[in-house]
Amino acid sequence: MKRFALAAMLGLAAILPAQAQTVVKHLHITSIPAEVELMNSIAADFMAANPDIKVELPFLENEAFKAKLTTLLQSADAPDVFHSWGGGVFYEQAAAGVLRPIEDVLSDEAKANVGTAGVSAFTAPDGHMYGVARDVSEVVLWYNKTLFEQAGVDPASMATWDGFLAGVQKFKDAGITPIAIGAKDKWPAHFWWSKLVVRLAGKDGFEAAARGEGDGFAGEDFVKAGEYFLQLSELEPWQEGFLAASYGDASGLFGDGKAAMHLMGDWDYGAMKDNSADKDGIPDDELGILPFPTIEGGKGDPTDTLGGLGGVLFSKNASDAAVKWIEFFNSTENQAKYAKDAYYIPIAKGAADVMTNPFKVQIGQNISGAHWHALFFDQALGPNVGGVVNDVSAELAGNSISAEEAAEMIKEAVDDSL
Repeated sequence: MKRFALAAMLGLAAILPAQAQTVVKHLHITSIPAEVELMNSIAADFMAANPDIKVELPFLENEAFKAKLTTLLQSADAPDVFHSWGGGVFYEQAAAGVLRPIEDVLSDEAKANVGTAGVSAFTAPDGHMYGVARDVSEVVLWYNKTLFEQAGVDPASMATWDGFLAGVQKFKDAGITPIAIGAKDKWPAHFWWSKLVVRLAGKDGFEAAARGEGDGFAGEDFVKAGEYFLQLSELEPWQEGFLAASYGDASGLFGDGKAAMHLMGDWDYGAMKDNSADKDGIPDDELGILPFPTIEGGKGDPTDTLGGLGGVLFSKNASDAAVKWIEFFNSTENQAKYAKDAYYIPIAKGAADVMTNPFKVQIGQNISGAHWHALFFDQALGPNVGGVVNDVSAELAGNSISAEEAAEMIKEAVDDSL
């Protein structure tokens, strides 16, 4: 009997460590295989140092993530940690009570590592910090130098709006698709409207409209943004079937050298390679970044940028172990690995110093020198208003709505949200 009792005790001891493990589910949207591999490697290092914690890394594709996250956060399967672009969407999640404040758990060292901007980006209007910043990004106008040469378009001639439209027409005349766009997903189209608003209304105009002041988003500058967008759309600059094309389709088309330009975030440097047919994309020496064209009389500062300050949020049932995992993941040492391979521009202090990719270096300089780094409008304005911005932007790309109608619809969405 003693032998049986001893065996039972040993058996119980063998399974206790597994039972004692805290599971941390970190929901991410990373799709590039090599980047996923890096994330898995960092998680393995963390679990080796913390055998009482198991990190799981479930994945959702970008559009599925947006569609399912609200339901997930209210279910028993809610992730402990999940990707966030911040802004008004995050504020609504905090107000809905589905997030956990972590300012008393996150170490002072981790807060200092992301800086004041990183802390404030994930601090809600209620004063609580619900997440941690990870990276900064910018929406830029990527271009294919080889196609520019074939069409006889001088990149410098695209610096003004009139010059840009003239260049688009030259591509058309040469039988080259000027611009790739994934209008099916809508948010890629909103970059065009947003960049035009950044140029025309500037920081003060946008923020006043977001507060519902005056004519709001039905004001002159926002109607003009729609009019300029329609000027471009009327030239039919997009690839055939653009309204049914996803972001991945457009990214791959550009990566395959079948469109001269793609207005997209800096992450497209890697994504256009991964989405291309040969997985190599456009060679660095054939790839460039154009400044978004200036518009005469615009109120925006020429240095203004549009992009994100992304990171993670903690759901209401997240454990302290989840915070510990993110502190490790967000460390300068680990984030430098992302910078080295040009996946994104980390916010962790010193992590971006190892960047050698010329495009990422340029983008980092753009953001650091910006008068205003505007957050993606569909995130900054919250899910309801942001959804309308995305909807009307796709319609403007398809030349199926007037500038006045688009502006009025966004204003009404803001009025309904106030």
